[in-house]
Parts: sequence; C-alpha cells; structure tokens
Amino acid sequence: MSDRMPVTLACGGDVSLGRGIADGIRRQGGEWVFEQLAPAVASADLMTFNWESPVLPTGQDPPEKGLVVPEELIAGVTDALPPLAVTIGNNHALDAGVAGIPATRRRLDGLGVAHFGAGETEEEGRALRVVEVKGLRIGFLGRAEDCPQLSGRCAPGPALIRMPQLIEDVRAGAERCDCLVVHLHQGVEFVDWPGPHFVRLCRELVRAGARLVIGNHPHVPQGHERDAAGHIFYSLGDLVFDVANSDYLTQGSPWTSRSVVALLPVGPHEVGEPTLLPHRIDTAGRPAPLDGAEATEVLDHVAAISVDLGDAAAVQRHWRDTALRYLGINIRWAKDGLDENGLPTEEMLRSFFSRLALDENRAWVRELFGDAEWVRNIHRPSWT
Repeated sequence: MSDRMPVTLACGGDVSLGRGIADGIRRQGGEWVFEQLAPAVASADLMTFNWESPVLPTGQDPPEKGLVVPEELIAGVTDALPPLAVTIGNNHALDAGVAGIPATRRRLDGLGVAHFGAGETEEEGRALRVVEVKGLRIGFLGRAEDCPQLSGRCAPGPALIRMPQLIEDVRAGAERCDCLVVHLHQGVEFVDWPGPHFVRLCRELVRAGARLVIGNHPHVPQGHERDAAGHIFYSLGDLVFDVANSDYLTQGSPWTSRSVVALLPVGPHEVGEPTLLPHRIDTAGRPAPLDGAEATEVLDHVAAISVDLGDAAAVQRHWRDTALRYLGINIRWAKDGLDENGLPTEEMLRSFFSRLALDENRAWVRELFGDAEWVRNIHRPSWT
C-alpha cells in the first residue's frame, strides 16, 4: 500500500458452497469455510471472487444437480473475510432456478456483500457496482459466456459476454469510477492456457478502460500479465470447492485443488504488481495457505504459464491442443447416446450439435473446422 495506491484488493477464484461444503457448514458453522485463509488476506481492504453457489430459497427442493447453497446456511460464511464484492454471473447462476437469482441477491445484501453480474433483468445483470474504499471508487462488472446451463438466457440470469456491448459497458463504467474491475466467466475447463481469442478480449478490455480483468471457470490457475495500464488474471482457479469428492474435478486436472490468491495495490486508474499467495484446497473443500516446496511449485507453475502468454505462437499451439482434446471429450459424450445398433439417436445428434453452437464451444470448433489444414496434417507423413 502507498499514498498513490492506498487500497489493497485480494482477488480469488471460484467459490462453491454446495455439496460437501454445505454439509461442513451444517456441522461446523459458516466461519469454518474461510478460517484457514482469513489470516492471509487480513491486510486487504476489499476482496473479490466468483460466487458460484446460487442460494436455494428456504422450503424449495434442491435440484438433482447443481452447486446450490441452502439459504439457512449463509449466515457467518463471510464474517472472517475483508469486505466483499463478488460476481454472481456464471454458468451455475440458474442452478436454483429463476427464484435463485433474487434469493442470492437478497441474502448477499443481508451479509453486506456487494454483488454484480446477474439479475432479474438484463439491465440489472449488466449494471456497474461501485464500492468506495478509503475514498477510492472501485467499479465492478461481471459477464458470463453462453453455455449449456444458460442456453442464451440472461433475464433472469447472468449478463452474457456480448460484443461490442461489453466494450461499451467497460468504457462507460471506467468513466464512473476510479478503477474498474471486470470478472469474466469464460473458457473451457482444466486447461492451463487461455485461448488466443480470450487473450485478445482481455487486452481489449484493458485498452477500453478496465484496470483489472479476472477470469473464472477453468477450475485451474492460468497465467497473468500486465498489459498497458492494467493487469489480467486469465483464471484464478478454485478457491472453495468440494474437489476431493468430485471425480469430475479430480480427474480433470491435478491443479483443481491448488491455485493462488492475488493481493494488488489499487489507486486511481491503476493497479500495482500482485503478490501471489499459494493455497491448497483441503479434503473438506476449504483453502489453506501453502509454504515451502509446495508453495514454490504452485508459483513456478503459474510463472511458467505466464511466460508463454507473451509468445503468440505458443498460445496458439496450446489452444490447438485444447481444441483437439475437447473434440475428443464431446465425441465421448456423444457415444452415450448411441442406440442398440450403435447409431446416433435423433436426441443425441440434436444435443451434440446444439452444444457445439454455444459460445463455450464455438471458439475451439472454429479453431478446428474453420481451417481444414489440420486434417491434412494428420495424414501427412512426418518426413514430407
């Protein structure tokens, strides 16, 4: 902290209070969730992360699938942390149904937590949220990429990433606050590098006036970089998540349970260099700060990814590998819809191609099928 940048902002990744975390809260109380992390972020004046558990209203039956947190379990969860500003615009925003949006907003209001990124109308979801800290007006915007859980729905629901609307919102928001922070819930899961299209988008947002851009959703830490007057974290991974009890997460990547919290000094129209605090998600789903060799391993991992962000060819190469991987994943999913003769059913085909058309998948589909050269390369002998 300095006179020029008087505010310290703590930035974290995805926070889910559902499933095993909710069971832990029932046994231990709300403050149990962040009790290990709290001392490490106590110096921060404000904290921000992705709130990925919509509130399930009291008396409403829980969904078969989803990351909801029952309304009666919210009390005390955020008490140990600095003041909070959280995005609720993500792919799980509708897990509690349309009633979950107003319930989440109401309960966060009750906790004194500033929220943004989703609402009962599109205007509410797009709205700038300004939090004043030490006389500094810090603005927040949240946006989510279209995906199967949302299927184009933004009212009620999260504000979707739509261009050039997002650029216009960033320019307007930057004029209404001293420092603008943008959360983007975007990308594909379990990959260490962002796609080149996301790199371009984040850099464009900085040039439009954002001073900090934070990516969510991949469940793993990705790289970070300074760009012009701003800083970009392409993904801060998981912060609170029931990783140990999820085969999906544990098999997706060895990094779903390790990431960093970033502490940044913030001033009028600028942010300083971050201090990264490595953490591990314990078997109960809670973040625990790391030191020693394991902390060094996390920091070295993030640093190695960050170096490649400056090499456009390397970013493109990583993205091609991701695209091929996700084509294989979707083909494996599609195989579950084959009939007794091993042929695709109409329902499977409809589901398969509708998924590929969503923003979540469109970028890697375009990477593969927008250029047929990769098909020829597969069959080209290595000696030619």
